[in-house]
Amino acid sequence: MNIQASAALAAADKGIVIVKPVVYCFRIVRMLAENKTPMRASYISRVLEINPSTCFNILRTMTLDGFLSFDSESKTYQVGSELELLLQYLVPKSTFSSMEAARPMLQKAAATLNVTITIWKKLGNDRIILICTESNPGAIRIDMAAGQRLPHLMGASGRLFSYYDQTEETELRSAFEKIRWARKLNFTQYKQEIQQICARGWAIDDGYFSQGITSVAAPVLDSEDKMILSVSAVTFRGSYSEKHYAFIGLELNKLAQKLSDLFFSQ
Repeated sequence: MNIQASAALAAADKGIVIVKPVVYCFRIVRMLAENKTPMRASYISRVLEINPSTCFNILRTMTLDGFLSFDSESKTYQVGSELELLLQYLVPKSTFSSMEAARPMLQKAAATLNVTITIWKKLGNDRIILICTESNPGAIRIDMAAGQRLPHLMGASGRLFSYYDQTEETELRSAFEKIRWARKLNFTQYKQEIQQICARGWAIDDGYFSQGITSVAAPVLDSEDKMILSVSAVTFRGSYSEKHYAFIGLELNKLAQKLSDLFFSQ
């Protein structure tokens, strides 16, 4: 049973009325954002188990409102510009307005390190959301759409949030066991990787979030040393040696400090 189905059953047990069209809207946006691939209405309907007619009407409505965009040639839907505008409400205004000022810094890091640079933020208690991405224009791109959401433990950024949130072990294990990892990963190893953050200041995910992808991340702290964002370098797995990934981690620490000064300095 998936997480969404479990949540629906839990709500039903508490007597909460589930409005299915609303649930379908969020599931459609989530699937399109997380898969980063334009999809046909028939495929969305089949995968999400939505009545075809209902699914088509929801897609048309969301397209009219700008939350989705429709390609008339391929007959496919993808996330629309309105979702990116909504990110302004999920991120503190000072941070979002400073993001444009940070872009040259992120672009330089992407080019210098030959990686894709991403910025992630915690969303609620169980998700992280991608709010900014910059790629190296001179290399093969790893495209990641703003608005993409992941379970909060996933990737290098997820490990950082777990460390800085000081998540209790029982809660950490429970959340860990609900995640479908791309490669086999046991809880003991995951916990050790979190503990290593204390000594080195950065985290790494070597193909467990997505097979074939390695990510390294550093925390962006506010003036009270609370982790607000993460800055992550994304590469194809095996592109660099373990030593070079450590170098990337150290460089991200420096970048994270600059971002902290830009976003949160008094």
